[in-house]
Amino acid sequence: MNTFSVSRLSLALLLGATLTACSSTPADEQPSAQIAPGTAARPVLTASEAENFDAAHYFLSMTPNTAPWKPSAINIPAKPDFVVGPAGTAGVTHTTIQAAVDAAITRHTSSRQYIAIMPGEYQGTVYIPIAPGSLTLYGTGEKAADVKISEAIDSEIDPVSWRRLVNPAGKYMPGKPGWYMFDKCQSKRAATVGLMCSAVFWSQSNGLQLQNLTIANNLGDSVDAGTHQAVALRSDGDQVQINNVNILGRQNTFFVTNSSIQNTLQNDRQTRTLVTNSYIEGDVDLVSGRGSVVFDNTDFHVVNSRTQQEGYVFAPATLSNIYFGFLATNSRFTAAGDNVAQLGRSLDIDSNVNGQVVIRDSVINQGFNVEKPWADSAVSKRAFNGNTGSQNEKGEIQRDLNDAQFNRMWEFNNRGVGSQVVAPNK
Repeated sequence: MNTFSVSRLSLALLLGATLTACSSTPADEQPSAQIAPGTAARPVLTASEAENFDAAHYFLSMTPNTAPWKPSAINIPAKPDFVVGPAGTAGVTHTTIQAAVDAAITRHTSSRQYIAIMPGEYQGTVYIPIAPGSLTLYGTGEKAADVKISEAIDSEIDPVSWRRLVNPAGKYMPGKPGWYMFDKCQSKRAATVGLMCSAVFWSQSNGLQLQNLTIANNLGDSVDAGTHQAVALRSDGDQVQINNVNILGRQNTFFVTNSSIQNTLQNDRQTRTLVTNSYIEGDVDLVSGRGSVVFDNTDFHVVNSRTQQEGYVFAPATLSNIYFGFLATNSRFTAAGDNVAQLGRSLDIDSNVNGQVVIRDSVINQGFNVEKPWADSAVSKRAFNGNTGSQNEKGEIQRDLNDAQFNRMWEFNNRGVGSQVVAPNK
């Protein structure tokens, strides 16, 4: 027996099997091929730069000598304060979510109150105003889809039509907690209610917790491909937690702001939000606004059934002097269409804005434009320009990650077919 030949054959078979295994490994399971500094179209952080972009940094307080927010897991009590469900069902205290919210607010307590929501579809808006205490709303079904809060609201609707849609049977009236929120929108003198008033679920509450729910703006594909902002969830509060929630819509699905009672964006307030184990779907600016938001283990899906064109995941309006906007980690990005979706664009509503986003340790799959993954800014049309910096004599990359001459949209250690760093055309 020729042992040498057998050994060579075994080695060849082993090598072949290894190569076959490597070539058949899905792209999202292969190590990241993203190498710093990336390109001007797709800037990539170094490992040392990426150390600064974690939840602890995004949850820093603007107040000096104040500790960062350190959120813990949402705890559900054995017995909630309120239960929403069908009339006559054992334990039910209210048949609408808004009625339960109003009851909780009118207790005027600084303690957290819990609202359990039984499976079913709850049509209509929910407004949670500024109040001393915090609320936890959670679905009691087996999965997030079992409890659905929905309505179809278009930013292009006129105030009279909006009033009839949002306030049937005096849902919001003077003296009720959410009246000031409703009144800010119904009293508008513009032709349309606009983005700020298009939300199905709108909260200004600090410490809000949402779990095991679906919140949807059902406007969907019933409108044309033009501007039809239709917010599913809007949050203006600080230290907000969202876990296992489906947020569904088309344009501006999830709108995060630092607005106060005036219903306008502020320049001196930074809200902080943690989104975990959730799903967000839309076609234009899925996540937009102003605030520090960390997404962990969350799925983002871009659809284009309405627009048949490019879509954008993030649209931050981060102030230039604020270093932390949106962070997505351990998450997944997918998109419909032929490689036209983009990861985001800065929402340049004024000259003080330079949107900030980091996507790291995530999977970017099919449907995204690898040659131009980041889009030119909204409103200003400022061309995207990533900072690739320069190298010193040691080969180390030198750059200011907040240089106002460049965009602040970065990636680190992402994988998947949509994460490729493509060499620029010469």
